[in-house]
Amino acid sequence: MNREAIGKKIRIILAEDHHVVRTAIATLLGKEPDMEVVGEVADGRSLLETVAKLQPDVLLMDAQMPHHKPLSAVEQLNKHHPQVRVLVLSAFNLPEYVVGLLKAGANGYVLKDDRTDLLLRAIRNVAQGEEWVSPRATTILIESMRTEPPDIQDKLTNRELDVLRLMARGRRNEEIATELVVTEQTVKNHVTNIFRKLEVETRVEAVLYALRAGFVSLETIKEEY
Repeated sequence: MNREAIGKKIRIILAEDHHVVRTAIATLLGKEPDMEVVGEVADGRSLLETVAKLQPDVLLMDAQMPHHKPLSAVEQLNKHHPQVRVLVLSAFNLPEYVVGLLKAGANGYVLKDDRTDLLLRAIRNVAQGEEWVSPRATTILIESMRTEPPDIQDKLTNRELDVLRLMARGRRNEEIATELVVTEQTVKNHVTNIFRKLEVETRVEAVLYALRAGFVSLETIKEEY
């Protein structure tokens, strides 16, 4: 059951140094019935303190602010406030920048010039425990990884391939369990095995691996967004 269905709002801290941009985003989010901006931050100096005080569900964090080191901030947030989901808002779509922040522990990466409906979808996804990468940033990541494609079908069992295919379509564990007629714990076990065999740490990395291998198509993933 989602938050809107039970009347529980997603509590958001908005960290953005440009006043006009911050106001515009806050106004946008304030119109959503399942979202609530509980705090605003204009630079990195008060970021961790504000998160500790307000304990939001989601931190929508600009990657570039005064007195702000985004990689360090994400690592500190994961260490001290692991329950807070971090969605990076960035104007940069450099592959190494996206991968670096995701590896540091960010739960999502959205571009500032993405459509507003994608921003809202990203917030809802990360609040529900999922991961999100802007479809355009995903395209750039794939293009940057045009090396010899890995042989994914030799690494995974048929059932693990089924799970990975559904992961690529944005399905959550409980949805995968329903579709494959297995328990949610079985799906979690499969996901753990997929991570281990592909030597990845997140669902995003697993899907990127599948894209490189040609196991799923970028068009199929985009259809979900």
